[in-house]
Amino acid sequence: MTAAAPSPFARGKRGNFNNRRDEVLRAAARVFAEQGFRQATLEDVAHELNITRPALYHYARSKDELAAQCGDRALEEIREAIVDARGHRTGREQVMAFFRRYTEIICEDFGRCFVLVNRREYSPDQQDRTRLRQREIDQALRAMIVAGGADGSLRAGDAADISRALFGAFNGVPVWYRPGAGRTPGQIAEDFLAFLLRGFAP
Repeated sequence: MTAAAPSPFARGKRGNFNNRRDEVLRAAARVFAEQGFRQATLEDVAHELNITRPALYHYARSKDELAAQCGDRALEEIREAIVDARGHRTGREQVMAFFRRYTEIICEDFGRCFVLVNRREYSPDQQDRTRLRQREIDQALRAMIVAGGADGSLRAGDAADISRALFGAFNGVPVWYRPGAGRTPGQIAEDFLAFLLRGFAP
């Protein structure tokens, strides 16, 4: 029986260190999102990449370090979405622009890991890091909601409650979304925004 050929990553001859690190982090994000951080092991991540556990130590020394790097990638993408959204004129337009991009992010590897892994599974230090990241994002959305209430593009209301309702709805998308199974993340965002911002009344 012929042994399966090693993956391009396992051969380690193609691409530079940063490209290979990106592969490692994406694999870790997938494993953590699918198995949960507590249940997942470094061996699971290595198996996903078809490499040995010692080979992972070139990129991270522990699960916590991998989780921190995955969280950094997700936060970087979400911060960019916030900056882009703030370029829109009204608060309503900002909220809509943000969630269009946010939905795309959380349906990809780093974003899925960020929203699906329960932060209580992390170490205390990583829990604190994740809590601060989530607070930063929540405060940014609340500011957009307040702006919408002030400019009349959104009905005035408690920004904290509205933020919780919106994130509660959108953060559930990665649980059931499957690429190629129907709507794109952008289309899902449009459908969600249509009834979340206008309600169910005809």
